[in-house]
Amino acid sequence: LEDVVTKDLLRNALLGLYKCSLDPELRVDDALVESFYLPAKDPGSVEALNQIYTNDAGKTPMQLHEDHADFMKKTPVHLVWGTEDQVTPFAGPVGQFYL
Repeated sequence: LEDVVTKDLLRNALLGLYKCSLDPELRVDDALVESFYLPAKDPGSVEALNQIYTNDAGKTPMQLHEDHADFMKKTPVHLVWGTEDQVTPFAGPVGQFYL
């Protein structure tokens, strides 16, 4: 796994996620990189990562709202969502569902 997941690779991926912050380089420090890197070196991490990418993703927010409509009607939801979100884009289906 060390040949695949490097600290530089993680740093660059995290910088991409933080690219909209005022100072991405300041946000993505060594401690943040280590917090992702060290678990990747644990025994079983390759299998865990494989499960994340190959298992059923579960229900979408839209399906959860439909399945629990009565509860959702009584429960306020306050979302803070950046319009430049790189993981779940605001312009995508989930973002537009909550619009």
